[in-house]
Amino acid sequence: MPTNIYRIQGPDETIPYQQYLINKSNDALVDIATGLLKDVRCDGRDISTHRNLCIKTGIVTQAKGSAYLECGSTKLICSVFDPKEVPNKVEYAKTGELQCEFKFATFSCRQRRGYTRDSEERQLCNELRRALEPAICRGEFANFEIHINVLVLENDGSVLATAITAAGLALMDGCIPMYDVIVATSLGIYKNKILVDPTYDEEILCLSRADDGENRGTVMLAYMKNLQQITEFAQNGSMDVNMFPEYVQTLINQNCKLYKMVISAARKDVIEYFENETQE
Repeated sequence: MPTNIYRIQGPDETIPYQQYLINKSNDALVDIATGLLKDVRCDGRDISTHRNLCIKTGIVTQAKGSAYLECGSTKLICSVFDPKEVPNKVEYAKTGELQCEFKFATFSCRQRRGYTRDSEERQLCNELRRALEPAICRGEFANFEIHINVLVLENDGSVLATAITAAGLALMDGCIPMYDVIVATSLGIYKNKILVDPTYDEEILCLSRADDGENRGTVMLAYMKNLQQITEFAQNGSMDVNMFPEYVQTLINQNCKLYKMVISAARKDVIEYFENETQE
């Protein structure tokens, strides 16, 4: 599909605003790298501390279940819709299908995103579906499909892990049968330092070109605590295989902490629902 240049076209002989953002980002990366050498992060967190969460469910009235999740400055909305029969299905399927859509809002990133899905969004969509499939009782929806839509309002790092956690909340809000609550956490590895829940700038730094012998990259793990099952694992960058047990155990521990927060938010919503029903 051709790009609609009339939406973003500016006056002639002007400098695109992305140039100023790139220069500012380069200066920020230098400050972040200097601070990490002293175990100090740009937002004042410890390297093993997760960002603050803001959770709200049931915000999309047209959907069966929905959730709004803020993880620091990363903000997104997830909606789950009623199971529908798979169109033009010839053979009978014993397990239901999961249809996911992952989309960045045009204003969500530092560089303006397009209106059509790109390769990054398709990859994130596939990873989201693979993470959620083991958690949903798809045998209850034979020959049906469930639609899950994720819209990123602001991307400040760890967007896939935040989307998986929000999707789990939306599925609970929609009363979709699940084997367990699913949560996800991301790590950034920079010069053998493990950064929990990296920001966007920290992810860029961790994925930058590494010198010989340096470990740099990002890792994401989706986890079901009660079943002790890893549903999805994604890794980018170059890291020593000997670090694998350490950062996997770190991810599992962080997911267990995140699980308690998600369950607490879900219980609060249930209590508020029954209190409102009693008052009515």
